[in-house]
Amino acid sequence: MAPYARHIFICTGRFCDPAGKAAELYRALPALLGNLGRYDNPCRVKRGVTPCLGVCAGGPLAVVYPDGIWYRVPDEAALQRIVEEHLRGNQPVESLIFHRLPALAPASPCDQEKRP
Repeated sequence: MAPYARHIFICTGRFCDPAGKAAELYRALPALLGNLGRYDNPCRVKRGVTPCLGVCAGGPLAVVYPDGIWYRVPDEAALQRIVEEHLRGNQPVESLIFHRLPALAPASPCDQEKRP
């Protein structure tokens, strides 16, 4: 089993996401990730939920690590853009970003090439 290249967390907290959309987005992730979720993919992405990212407004929210990029994810189309542009294409979706952390880890070897 290859280590994860990235991890995407979706906040399911009721203050951040009172309409409960985040759970639906999380359920959509496996299909959107496709082969990025496979255990034998060196560029694989782990998905997870958290009950709180500490923002408590404007959700649903997602964060991608080790990149430290925080997104507002209003719908599945936005999540699909994050998967395609950021997780596959290595280009963060600027229009959805609301916060960036300083670089937390060395670049993944998957950042050097187009993701599968």
